[in-house]
This record gives sequence, C-alpha cells and structure tokens, in this order.
Amino acid sequence: MINEESAYSILQLNDAATAEEIIAQYEILKGQYKRIKDETGDLKIHLEYQLKQIELDDVYIYLRRKQRI
Repeated sequence: MINEESAYSILQLNDAATAEEIIAQYEILKGQYKRIKDETGDLKIHLEYQLKQIELDDVYIYLRRKQRI
C-alpha cells in the first residue's frame, strides 16, 4: 500500500519537493527502470524492474489523487 512517506521514498525525494521535481524524478526513474528491464537477459531482473515500474506508476497515481502533481 502506498502512503505519502513511501511515495517520496520510492521517488527518492523529500516531502518538500515541488510538482515539477516530482514529475521530473518520476520520468527519470521510469526511463532508467525501462532501460534496465529491456536490456537484461535475466528473467528475475526483468520481472523485478517491471514491478518497480508498476510501483512507480502507483506512486504517480497516488500523488495525482492527493493533488501534489
């Protein structure tokens, strides 16, 4: 379950981050996770980063609902 504290932890930001900083960090992490997932030949790593992408999307949705972004 995503809460505000875990959302910022996943994004590697503090709770004083602006909407622009949150969106920028989301896009950076999303790209990194996608690149790692796509480049790996290891199924375990592929699935791990697929789950990280899902978690990141959950954080984005959570913060949108909280009207932080």
